[in-house]
Amino acid sequence: MGSKRLDWIDIAKGIAIILVIVGHTVPNPSPLRHAIFSFHMPVFFILAGYTFRPKPWRELLSGSVSRLLVPYVVLALAWQVPTFLMSGAPLTGGTLVGGLETLVFASGVDVPGLGVAAVGMAWFLAALFTSRLLFNALVRLFDRRGIGVVWQGVVCAAIAFCGLSVSRVLGIYLPLDLDLSCYIVLLMWVGNTARQRGLEPSASKPLLFIGAGVAWLILAALSGLELSSRRVDGFVVATVAAVAGSYCVCWVSMALEKLKDVPVLGSFERALVFCGQASLAIFAIHAVDWFIPWQTMPLLKSLSASWLFASIVRCACDIGLAYVIKKA
Repeated sequence: MGSKRLDWIDIAKGIAIILVIVGHTVPNPSPLRHAIFSFHMPVFFILAGYTFRPKPWRELLSGSVSRLLVPYVVLALAWQVPTFLMSGAPLTGGTLVGGLETLVFASGVDVPGLGVAAVGMAWFLAALFTSRLLFNALVRLFDRRGIGVVWQGVVCAAIAFCGLSVSRVLGIYLPLDLDLSCYIVLLMWVGNTARQRGLEPSASKPLLFIGAGVAWLILAALSGLELSSRRVDGFVVATVAAVAGSYCVCWVSMALEKLKDVPVLGSFERALVFCGQASLAIFAIHAVDWFIPWQTMPLLKSLSASWLFASIVRCACDIGLAYVIKKA
């Protein structure tokens, strides 16, 4: 494959980042939000595993720090500093220590028992940073020991279950989302194994797409998944639902890729490719647009499907700003 970008991967990321925005705009709770959350973040982690190549530690650390950890700190501060300034609280040593603890834990929700505040949407970047390091160690171990794919899956599933048990059962959240990263490693392994074994979706196999879609609909209804809060209700069922939903997104992305030369549809395909290529910029803009009361704007709230119009406006603003930044 080399280093050439694959349009279908960018399309899948584009679909996923749009679903992130919509999922944060629709009513909570709601069936639509539940459906979106069952797979929208796993798509990113499965694709991260698909494109992952084991690297020497110095190279991996250098790239991951500059591409993930530094943006994490910047994005976290872009959320935390204005939030603090608007709170009217005095700046004290305890406030600074609390802010540092928030950065260190990088949790998407408040850390129970420790009084550490959530870091906001920036948790995703910290979790991906930690997951890449952990997955690199595992892949190098698998290669060195000649561990087969079945036992690889067993090891990754065991690590995922233990990581979730630390936070969900014991109530212990680890720095830089290490406990959550144990679960993310399983999703990355799924993507990586799909590439290694040639198990990618194919637009020429619609029956597999239909089967995955049916499996996702049924299993997502029987489980629950929200990674920022470490909620994986029904470990096996929720994970299979996440994989099935991600498979459907990738299948649709591959089908759309074939339409790039078709009038009108080709423009839609190229727009999604842009969203995927600019997904980090769109994510960063979206992470700080929470100061805007999208769900309660008087004009939008007066409409019958206010969440739909709010989602459209929010997507247009976030993607439009990313487009301007890319073209500047």
